[in-house]
This record gives sequence, C-alpha cells and structure tokens, in this order.
Amino acid sequence: MKRIMTVDLEPDVNGGDKSIVEIIPKLLNYFDDQKIKATFFTVSSLLEKHETLIKEISKKHEIASHSHTHSVLNPANASWEIRHSKEVFNKYGHDVKGFRAPKFITTRNHFELLKKHGYDYDSSLARFFPRRYANFGISSKPFVKDGIMEFPSPNFVWPAVNAGLPYLKLLHPVSKMFPKPYMFYLHPWEFLEDIKDKRVVGKFLQRNAGKKAIEIFRNYVEGEKWIGCEEWTKSNSKFLP
Repeated sequence: MKRIMTVDLEPDVNGGDKSIVEIIPKLLNYFDDQKIKATFFTVSSLLEKHETLIKEISKKHEIASHSHTHSVLNPANASWEIRHSKEVFNKYGHDVKGFRAPKFITTRNHFELLKKHGYDYDSSLARFFPRRYANFGISSKPFVKDGIMEFPSPNFVWPAVNAGLPYLKLLHPVSKMFPKPYMFYLHPWEFLEDIKDKRVVGKFLQRNAGKKAIEIFRNYVEGEKWIGCEEWTKSNSKFLP
C-alpha cells in the first residue's frame, strides 16, 4: 500500500528558521536514501529567504501551500492568505495545486475560497479532539467536496490521537503499536534538540524531541512506500473531481 508523506514547512515554534537551515537538508538526504516522496506544505513567505532550498525540494518533491504567514485562518484573513500565497508561489515559479490550513483550522467558506483561487486539493480537515478539530461528520479517507479533493488528516487512534509526528513521539513507546493510516505529517522543528516553546504545550512538544524523534520517525516510516498528495491523485484518478 502506498501511503502519503507530508511535511509542514513553516517557521520554528519560536519564530526562527533553525530547522529549515539545519534539518531540511538532512531530511531530503534521508528521503532520497529511503526513496520517499513527499508533499511539502510550505509557508510561502519563506521563499523570500529560502528560495534556493525550496527550489531544491521541488526537484524531487511536491510543493503545496501552507498559507503565506502561517496565521490561523479567520473570516478576515482567509481569502488573502489563500490567494496571496498562491500568487507568491507563482512569482517564484511554483505552480502549487494543494493547500493545508495552519493548525488544521478553516473558515466556513474554505472550499469556496480554494476553488476561487485555483487550488485542486486540500488537506486541512481533521477529526480529533479538542473541539476545534472535531469534524466528526467527514470521511476518514480522501473525498471530493465542492470540486476540491480533500485529504483529511487521519488518526492513529480515534478520537484524540492525530496521525502525525507530534503524537507519535509524545506517546512513545506505546505508539509503536499504532496502526499506520493512509497519511502522515511532520514538522522539521520536531527534530531539533531544544524546541524552545515557552507555552504549556511546549512541554509536550519537547518530549522525545531531537535525536529520539529521528529514531522514532525512522522506525515508523521504513519498510513502507511513501508518496505525495499529487502523485496519489494521479494513481487514484477515479476520485478526481
């Protein structure tokens, strides 16, 4: 079975870019070694400083949008974040097809905005607690909504353990027993030894970070076939709108 690998390429939780500079080159080498293809949901403002690195990523992986500023979407900023991000990617030569909202939070007219601004697919809906993510009425597998292909974020364990590296390392070693859903996500800053997040949630993010996070991640992904979102749609054309 081919599973989808996604990377949220965004500023570090403290606002820096240490993980982009230090972790991404190593992650790309590892993906090459393991023949892993991924979709990098990228904050478009990063192009101003990291154009060369993002261009390097695009040679072997898909680039998609993770908004322009990584601000949580709301009725006041959603249209601009979705539209301007695509404009910036186009300016730098990246024809992005997909979008993922920061923190999996969307507005009521989310799919209308995506269609209006020329996106083909989305990966912003999640189905887990706390309540802001609780889209419990949606499918746990890819589906089409309003002409947009949706890749909902799956769970390791429903209803409260989302299928991403934050939960995989937080609940280690119990997480060794988790099933492997169709899609997985990670943040490069999770591989930093010192995440430097002063929020209460920072204590949880820090657990099993750095080298331990790398070990946990490798044990999870190796032996599986990983592809990006766009490649998945091409091999599953019957789902396309």
